[in-house]
Amino acid sequence: MIAKLSLAVLLAASVYAGNLTFESGLIKAHTEVFGDSTIDPWTKKATSHLVMDDAPATLHGSVEIGMLSLMSDNKKRDEHMQEAVESALFPKAVFEIKDVVVKGDGNYTLKGMMTLHGVTKAMNFEGNIAQEGNKVHIKATGSLKMSDYGIKPIKLMFLTVRDQVDVNVDLSLKR
Repeated sequence: MIAKLSLAVLLAASVYAGNLTFESGLIKAHTEVFGDSTIDPWTKKATSHLVMDDAPATLHGSVEIGMLSLMSDNKKRDEHMQEAVESALFPKAVFEIKDVVVKGDGNYTLKGMMTLHGVTKAMNFEGNIAQEGNKVHIKATGSLKMSDYGIKPIKLMFLTVRDQVDVNVDLSLKR
């Protein structure tokens, strides 16, 4: 009897636990320079190494993007960006979730470590995690400074791109 009960518990837990694979989404960065507030490189490609049991607070693991997959509406700008982030030397950006803090009403703080340009620093994202069937949707925002990661903001003539980059994440994952 105990063996059957244990098996039932394990099977039930496996329905709610598991790897979350990237299904679709958008990761967008935003910065600006005087006269151009639309510097918004984005990617629709990500790799999920996330795991979550039945509650969003159990979410852990990482999400990574290839730096070469980031693009904007300006090919020349993209070339400058790839040069600045040295994507040939540092081809990935990785955010590893270490802790999820419940704020209420589906809102959470995702505390973790961002690795960018070969530097790893603490970073938080604020947002929403929603579950529907075997789908998990994460929509969150965070900010970082390029200089904190050893990236020199691009200079265009006498103007310098803002050091702060706002990151918006909108991911659909499936179990």
